[in-house]
Amino acid sequence: MKRFVGLIGIACLALLAACGSQGETPKSKETVSPEKVKREVKEGAEATKQYMLQQKDKYQKATEAKLADLNKKIEELKAKAETAKAEVKAKLNEQIANLTKKAEDIKQQLRELKTATGKNWEELKSKVNAALDDLQKSYDKVISQLK
Repeated sequence: MKRFVGLIGIACLALLAACGSQGETPKSKETVSPEKVKREVKEGAEATKQYMLQQKDKYQKATEAKLADLNKKIEELKAKAETAKAEVKAKLNEQIANLTKKAEDIKQQLRELKTATGKNWEELKSKVNAALDDLQKSYDKVISQLK
């Protein structure tokens, strides 16, 4: 029994020693030069820049697609206005003009967004998102009035 307890004690000590060394970072035999650090930082910065450009492009395309869809719906609304009664047609044409103006404003903001960077890009993106939401709500309101 004493022998068994002794073996367990030795096993525990070996286990503790192994666990204690796992938390330590291994000492690298390779030295890191300032040039290597600069190169890796530059590569990381370039990768980050490429990723951001890809995300901006993805957002730009998705937003342009949403705007194109809304423009198509506005055109369909124009066709409905042509067949409406005179008093309804006048009001509808006014609302369509308002929707068209909002869509043109968003189109201009998207042009500005293409050349924006950093904080300015984030601010413009927020404005574009708000303008798109407003355009969608305005369109939905016009449609609900037609029903």
